[in-house]
Amino acid sequence: MTPRLVQNAKKNVIFVAMIMMTAAFLYPLFFMVINSFKTRTQYYTSPFSLPDSHLQLNNYLTMISQFKILNLFCNSFIVSGVSVIFLLFFGIFASYAFAKLQFRGQNFVYMAVIVTLFIPAQVTMIPMYVMFSKIKLVNTYWGVIFAYLAAYLPEVIMLMTSNFKSIPNEMIEAAEIDGCNYFNIVRNVIIPMGRPAIFLTIIFYFIMMWNDLFTPMILLQQMDVRTVMVALASLMSRYDGDPTFQFAGLMLSTIPALLIYMIFQNKIIKGMSAGAIK
Repeated sequence: MTPRLVQNAKKNVIFVAMIMMTAAFLYPLFFMVINSFKTRTQYYTSPFSLPDSHLQLNNYLTMISQFKILNLFCNSFIVSGVSVIFLLFFGIFASYAFAKLQFRGQNFVYMAVIVTLFIPAQVTMIPMYVMFSKIKLVNTYWGVIFAYLAAYLPEVIMLMTSNFKSIPNEMIEAAEIDGCNYFNIVRNVIIPMGRPAIFLTIIFYFIMMWNDLFTPMILLQQMDVRTVMVALASLMSRYDGDPTFQFAGLMLSTIPALLIYMIFQNKIIKGMSAGAIK
């Protein structure tokens, strides 16, 4: 075989493999979508068939009116949104210090931060719960926000530090010559040129915290402050005989995470070009 035929064969194999992987990832979503528009009888009769022409919207209407899933969305937005804001604020300033500033014990402090990544969350949950209960943070949004900040800030620092190191020192020196102080350098140089890492942090950690079940289930025990995933977990146990109702709830819960991804995924590439120009 000629080199060109070999190269084309490799491309075809890779293309087929990607198609199969995409189908494997999308099929569970497709299965939930088609069955969320069915009645319980239709699901048990033919779970793999498409819904008939009369789509059943009662599952979604019940989730909105009786289960009040929109209120749960507000709880999840508060927890995930505020947590992402804190991660960005502390992560940007800490990563800039580790990437571009020189201070005594810099490597030791950075390695101490990175070492915390190897501590399983299950190990720290019991002492953290005891501490939060003593300072009245259980059943509050702040308790979950602080737990997320402690769990994910080291990862954000590692991600942003590696990205900020690629920013040319000449850009920072030019800003200092122009009279920029520490905060102006972060605002005018670091943030514009570090947009890929910043937008990636927004996408990845918002989706991770939105879909998280472990931490909110332990720290949020009252129904009025529970996040959507904790409420859906209780829904699964109460309505285990009505999977179409469960599918509707799961589909509604995926919409905010998908919107965040669709909004910010293009900005990662745009941020690369904008940061390079600036």
